[in-house]
Amino acid sequence: MQTTVTEPSQMVPPSGSESLTAALAQKYREVLFHQVIPFWMRHGFDREYGGIGNILDDEGNTLNHDKYLWSQGRALWTFSALCNHVGERPEWREFADHIFAYLQTHGRDAGGRWMYRLDKGGKTLDGAVNIYVDGFVLHGLTEYYRLTGNAEALAMALETHDQVRDRLSVCGGYDVFPFHIPEGMRTLDVPMAFSWFFYHLGEAADRRDILGRGIRYSEEILTRFYRPDLDVILQFVPWDGGFSDAPVGRTFTPGTVFEAMWFGMNIFSRMGDPARVAECCAHLERHLHRAWDVRDGGFPLVVDVDGNHPAGAYKNPDCKPWWVQVEALVATAYAWHFTGQAWCLDWHAKIHEWVLALYPHASGEWRQWLDRRGNPMPSEALPVKDPFHLPRALLQFIQIFR
Repeated sequence: MQTTVTEPSQMVPPSGSESLTAALAQKYREVLFHQVIPFWMRHGFDREYGGIGNILDDEGNTLNHDKYLWSQGRALWTFSALCNHVGERPEWREFADHIFAYLQTHGRDAGGRWMYRLDKGGKTLDGAVNIYVDGFVLHGLTEYYRLTGNAEALAMALETHDQVRDRLSVCGGYDVFPFHIPEGMRTLDVPMAFSWFFYHLGEAADRRDILGRGIRYSEEILTRFYRPDLDVILQFVPWDGGFSDAPVGRTFTPGTVFEAMWFGMNIFSRMGDPARVAECCAHLERHLHRAWDVRDGGFPLVVDVDGNHPAGAYKNPDCKPWWVQVEALVATAYAWHFTGQAWCLDWHAKIHEWVLALYPHASGEWRQWLDRRGNPMPSEALPVKDPFHLPRALLQFIQIFR
């Protein structure tokens, strides 16, 4: 489908969209400022051991005082971004400063790599076994530098970039525990995540080389990972190119595709490349249709390229993590922002209705993992909660729809 991209100021909103977007903006403000952020201010601020407490149940009870550094970087981004995009409030700034102070003294090895998990006293329990930890800490430090101008935060972000850049350039040069990259394969998660992390660091640091690296990762998704014959963006492709007709090689992950597409829309828009923005929007629309569960609603974790869940490749491919649904909402909101087309708001409203009926918890946070029919289930990934996908999305909805 051909997608036409127009500047936001030139858009003609679909009939009735003004009342819908106003209602969405109001709802999202309520969820962010009266539910989600208060939950984290009550339950996440670990004044005893430092950083953010991230092993919590849905009610906010602390289950363990171990610290996953993945979540420290994410939370640093969120509380810095709240100050940067909403306005600096003392309690948000205090939380951001608190997490940064924790990262200053905890979590890196002699090579500058960020550890996966620490105990409550800061001792390493699991080392550099997941390169996305480095990415999320880098991203948090970047946003904190935008807020404070703190030179040490920028230096830490640049040092992290340098060691990550070198590791990403080598097949098998990094791990993604508790997940696994099949031998000799590339995973979509790397260019998806680091396109965004590097692009923002390049902007903040005024480093064209880092900015360009982020752009190249975003372009790689549309070339190396997109298979025109299958009309799908794959999760895994051989390192040297081509297609692996194996259960893992025949899958796509809707949430990663959705996230990659809204990253790409924003990056290519800032580059002044409307054709690439349109390409991202078109990919988004096709993958929404391919992934939506027509029986029970929502988007599963993994889908086979022919529309059948892969047997044996994933433990629970049809489970429905909160972040997948949230990224679908963000992507459709940005597609509407950049195109003004009715299908974007139609999809957004459809997903919004399904999600708001199942994920919110009385505590103010959201349930994170549901099975296919919408029943709560244990996490398939890290046993943590952290304030990232949901508050990041809500911040953007408020900006887009207001």
